[in-house]
Amino acid sequence: MNYLFISMSTNMLKKSYFFLLLLFSQFVQAYPAQSELFGLSESMVHIWVTYGNGVTGTGSGVVIKENHVATDCHVFADSKGVNVVKNFKKYVPISVYADWRRDLCILKFDDLPLPPVTMKDSEKLKYEDKVFALTFPNDSPIPLPSYGKIKGLHPFEDSNIIRTSAAFTVGSSGGALFDLNFNLIGITTFKSPGKRYGNFYCLPSEWIAKLLTKKPQINLVSDAPPFWSLPDNKKPFFMQVIMPMQKENWAEMARISKLWTQDEEDNSDAWFYLGFAQKKMNNLDFAKLFLTQAHRLNANHLDSLVELYEIAKKQNNTKETSRLIKLISEIDSDEITEILKI
Repeated sequence: MNYLFISMSTNMLKKSYFFLLLLFSQFVQAYPAQSELFGLSESMVHIWVTYGNGVTGTGSGVVIKENHVATDCHVFADSKGVNVVKNFKKYVPISVYADWRRDLCILKFDDLPLPPVTMKDSEKLKYEDKVFALTFPNDSPIPLPSYGKIKGLHPFEDSNIIRTSAAFTVGSSGGALFDLNFNLIGITTFKSPGKRYGNFYCLPSEWIAKLLTKKPQINLVSDAPPFWSLPDNKKPFFMQVIMPMQKENWAEMARISKLWTQDEEDNSDAWFYLGFAQKKMNNLDFAKLFLTQAHRLNANHLDSLVELYEIAKKQNNTKETSRLIKLISEIDSDEITEILKI
């Protein structure tokens, strides 16, 4: 009888949430359709690179100022030449502003008749904000959108590296990440290896203005590798945890995450990854403690709530699952819809 009562209550709870989500979804800002991006696409350029001996490469770029295109340095670093193509016309830069270590470059032109985008600093972003990337993946002749959300804002030097679920692939390096108001918030730069846990990272848009204060160079010779390509032990913690996560080496992931929490005790992602690793090792009390701390530090940390929900469900804690369903639904109606379908 008790089991039947719990089952009936759960079903009633699901129906109630589905009804509320249906009403709520009418007020949630939707992703733009590709047809709505025509004007924005005018500010996107396809980058073509030559390395000699018939070797070529491509990338993406975005106009951020009259006659200035932002992209990733690794798109053309140490190449023989670079140009941008728009509407079947080729434009050759006259110089480049380069921060090779940060992997941010700005190509300067004297004859680029394309409109610039507007920009917004990453400090105004929050987890689970809807975003979209606009790039030239796999040599697409037109820029294509990829939709997702902000999944991480990782403090790095004087700003944040943006982690997003908006996927990008070969040819997308140097593309643009926009919010739903069409503000440029990041430059699509690198992704984590493996397929189990996709992580896509963007450079913050505020680095662009700072780079423009530097003196440009007239060659394409790099003076440092990008920070994300360094050996694992020299990468920031938010990158170090990914490989053991992909390999399901939970003990190593927990070790790195613990060091991360000691170095940045107020970082919600550090506690999340530590809790995630403990959950995978079935240390559920520790997992709940660390995941709760992640949510305490960041009320919008959806991933920590989802993991806590899975633990509560596994432990048949109906009161806790109901509380977590409410918290998750307040952040992301899409996520709670998927959970309640199970």
